[in-house]
Amino acid sequence: MWLNVFGRLLVFNKLFKISIFILFFSILSSCSTMQQDCRVLSTDRDAYRNCMAVQGNQTAQFQLGMAAFETQDYEKAIEWFKRAGRPRASQNPNYLNDLPKSRRDISFLEDMEMGFPGHNSSLRMLVRIYEEGIGVPADPKQAMRYKNMINPQ
Repeated sequence: MWLNVFGRLLVFNKLFKISIFILFFSILSSCSTMQQDCRVLSTDRDAYRNCMAVQGNQTAQFQLGMAAFETQDYEKAIEWFKRAGRPRASQNPNYLNDLPKSRRDISFLEDMEMGFPGHNSSLRMLVRIYEEGIGVPADPKQAMRYKNMINPQ
């Protein structure tokens, strides 16, 4: 009887390990599908630009920021400009991770050491927004931070 129970436990253990392996393998293989092929959306300019922006293309992020700015959706415009203006460690795209919610959303010294600067036009728009108080209260400190990111000393 004990041999029969022990044999069933071995079979269950083996099946459990196989199912964990299959689950692990399927999760790893789905990581390659994180990027959508935006070329299939090339006939719809807005959908294509949004797809590229979501995948971290700084130019597309800037364009979405400008589109939002022109429609006076300043909150969305600032969000896209900040994403495009964020410095990067490599030339790989900045995927859409959440922006920090603190007022110190971009730590200049740490981020500028990353190697590749943010999108200059986005940074210029952020300087203008914070200097003139467009959609937000005027904040000279924020404006100066973005200016320093354009022209680091």
